[in-house]
Amino acid sequence: MELLECRHLCKEFDNRQILKDINLKIPRGKIIGLLGKNGTGKSTLIKLINDLLTATSGEILINGENPGVASKKIISYLPERTYLDKEMTIKQAIKYFEEFYENFDSKKAVKLLKDLKLDINTKISKMSKGMQEKLQLILVMSRTAELYILDEPLGRSRSCNKRLYTRYDTF
Repeated sequence: MELLECRHLCKEFDNRQILKDINLKIPRGKIIGLLGKNGTGKSTLIKLINDLLTATSGEILINGENPGVASKKIISYLPERTYLDKEMTIKQAIKYFEEFYENFDSKKAVKLLKDLKLDINTKISKMSKGMQEKLQLILVMSRTAELYILDEPLGRSRSCNKRLYTRYDTF
């Protein structure tokens, strides 16, 4: 069984076809990148997989099931926009993820924070946009998930990406 499968997936917004007849199979253990111009439906596909949008037609299967509660437990998703509460400290954000996700590894998060020289006591509102992006990436990559979905990961700090992807390649 494939980890992710899209069958004849279509999505329309206001009678405008964004995705048309997408067929895709992604087995376990593969790293796949979606490439394309702005507005070609990459983020729409990601949102459909994460059950944030509903397909116009077609089907998405994650571990053989439609997206839902079960898939949210095995997918670690990094959206393109920041979502963290700016009033939290990094330590509080880690605690929040630890309480919210059964598969969150706080020890891994702390190690990554040290590797990227982020102080755990820093308030998120006091961090630069690039540092906030690093924190979000650390939180997402610190889950022991079956599927990691990163929307616009290369738009984030390149040195952060290189370190995370080369040192922690077991995702």
